[in-house]
Amino acid sequence: MLSRPLENGTRTWTSPNGELRQWNPAPHVLVLRFRGALFDAEFCRVAVAVINEFAASNLGKMDIFHDWEGMVLYTTEARTELTELGLRLMPRLNSLNVLFSTSFVEMGVTMANITLGGIRMFAQREEFEGAIRQAVESRGGTYTPLPPR
Repeated sequence: MLSRPLENGTRTWTSPNGELRQWNPAPHVLVLRFRGALFDAEFCRVAVAVINEFAASNLGKMDIFHDWEGMVLYTTEARTELTELGLRLMPRLNSLNVLFSTSFVEMGVTMANITLGGIRMFAQREEFEGAIRQAVESRGGTYTPLPPR
């Protein structure tokens, strides 16, 4: 997996299966945008490491946003690992949010939500972006949209 250096306030990892981009619009807000054919174990390991790093740097409640609008599908292994991480972090989360566009991804998020509870699911980008803005501004931050690559 290729990792590009920090650029425009984001980090990006790529493989033949897709691209994962990390963005922190506020110290307590993490956005992970995945685009591509398959969110597999390799991307999951990167996502888990990024989330753990983010959690270690935050003492208060966190808002995590998974932008999976461009995701076609993800593996059961990835869903299981992210759900287990969510269980460990749930007491520290203010919100856990997922944007999706395919019924397959919606089904996987719904299954994870049975275990976790409280996942805010979005099918519309405008509502998802509004939730990010609200999370940023909830602690006095100023929202600026994700910078282009």
